[in-house]
Amino acid sequence: MADGMRSANDRSVGWAAVTRLRLVEPTRPGASRNLAPPTVAQAASGSAPDRQGFTLIELLVAMAVFSLAALALLNLSAENTRSAARVETRTLGGILAENLAVESMTASSVGEGTTTGQTLLAERRWRWTRTVVSTDAPDLVRVHITVNDAEGQAAERTLFRSRARS
Repeated sequence: MADGMRSANDRSVGWAAVTRLRLVEPTRPGASRNLAPPTVAQAASGSAPDRQGFTLIELLVAMAVFSLAALALLNLSAENTRSAARVETRTLGGILAENLAVESMTASSVGEGTTTGQTLLAERRWRWTRTVVSTDAPDLVRVHITVNDAEGQAAERTLFRSRARS
């Protein structure tokens, strides 16, 4: 092609290169920043000045990706905290249920019916219910224990024992 004649395709590529915004760092101490866009002739020939840096779009995309990753990590951290609290509740409730089961097993006798109570464990108030019911075996009873905290059921245990010990 002649110098004065360029196709429409050449002009669109050159214009995109001209309008591209770059953050430019000096290449050596004392060098001034060249923020002027390349000329149409430089852009079309591919001989634009050598520049380093990121475009504004590249920075925005990088910040968006980073923010999504940061949000995912924060969500994971919050879920870990909630999970640890649930594990603590179930563990403490299980300890209390086991203690009540041991009391039921070591008592000389347990009467049929439901017994409720409250216990303070680990600076938390726990409500418990112990239900004793007959079974098909004449000398055997089923003891069902449920432990609740302020948020709901924390633990449950069921055991079988003889009606009375001598």
